[in-house]
Amino acid sequence: MKFLPIRNPQEAQELSRIFSQPATAATEISRAVQRIIAAVEKEGDKACLRFTRKFDGVKLDAAALEISTAERRQARQQITPALQDALAHAAANIRFFHEKQRRQDWRTERAGVILEERELPIERVGIYIPGGRALYPSTVLMTAIPAQIAGVEEIIMVSPPDSETGTIAPILLAAAEIAGVQRIFRLGGAQAIAALACGTATIPAVDKIVGPGNAYVAEAKRQLFGRVGIDLLAGPTEVALLVDQTAPVAVVVQDLFAQMEHDPIARAVVVSTDEAHLQKIIERAEQEMKRASREEILRQVWESNTFFCHVHDEAWASAVLNAFAPEHLQIMTREPRKFLPHIRHAGAIFLGLYSPVALGDYVAGPNHTLPTNRGARFASPLGVQDFIRRQHVIEYTEAAWAQERHIASELAVAEQLFNHSLSALQR
Repeated sequence: MKFLPIRNPQEAQELSRIFSQPATAATEISRAVQRIIAAVEKEGDKACLRFTRKFDGVKLDAAALEISTAERRQARQQITPALQDALAHAAANIRFFHEKQRRQDWRTERAGVILEERELPIERVGIYIPGGRALYPSTVLMTAIPAQIAGVEEIIMVSPPDSETGTIAPILLAAAEIAGVQRIFRLGGAQAIAALACGTATIPAVDKIVGPGNAYVAEAKRQLFGRVGIDLLAGPTEVALLVDQTAPVAVVVQDLFAQMEHDPIARAVVVSTDEAHLQKIIERAEQEMKRASREEILRQVWESNTFFCHVHDEAWASAVLNAFAPEHLQIMTREPRKFLPHIRHAGAIFLGLYSPVALGDYVAGPNHTLPTNRGARFASPLGVQDFIRRQHVIEYTEAAWAQERHIASELAVAEQLFNHSLSALQR
């Protein structure tokens, strides 16, 4: 844990260096992923099966890669009615929010020129669902439902098989049924990303891949971008809390732990103008950690990637938060909404005592797939628009062409593209 007294706005801006992570993977990961992609590209299913046996300890044949209809039906019966209801409720809220993001085609005209913009769904999308330290049925809902709303024709899900059962957890399959996923394959890691991007005899190539994963998955997405679309290169979970003395110490600590428990390299920041309150939070966290769930992970994050920032005033608090550009920002102050106009960089913002990030992770409705590693400066949460392509349509009348052909010609000649000039003039 690092306590950072911020004495001036310049120091707040310098925090961006502390909060930044390298954008590229370690050399050994990059090379390993390169080899995996090359093998899948060359050998297809054979390479996928070999890597599944090597990395997941599961021996399959090509026919067993896809989850059968019977397995999918059984999955709903293997989870409790309460859990089924929770998934259905979350799905309804996610659908309610993302339905508002749909946009319409539009058309306009100026002096004989008809201009249109068409909204077309991506045809086939792959969603990657991790299967490591924890299961994420919420991510199935958060990725597949916006794609379905956008009108994607085929949604394909991949997830690594469990080393003991050889299949995908029933709760993930149940979530996929609720979210409208058409096909599911028991395949994980960089090999799954490569299969989705390149296609194999069994797994069809997709047009875009979304969903989080480990460093190997992220590196595979990076290397294959261009051949296939990707959502973003997600890093470890991040949370920032802006608090004052009205924020209950126990609540602050638990909200920190909720996000820290994701990953040993998660990052957490607490910002306040009240130094005494920060010290109380630190003391309480150190006490609670000894008996908290996932203590080992929490302690790693606490020791390496947790920052407490004492700032002079509210303006400096905003500067620190904008420098961090966190994935999640929770504001627990007397008047949380008054900070909103000053927060320019954050993936999702949670206002007030009763809006913990955990609700956003599961049930609030907005997407929990958010930009990390200061990506909130230029990127947005996953949404329906990520599954849409826009097309522009241009139609000139003869009179409009005659009016503007010489202007186009003039600009083409300035760029020394003389065939462009002739094309504009000769009709």
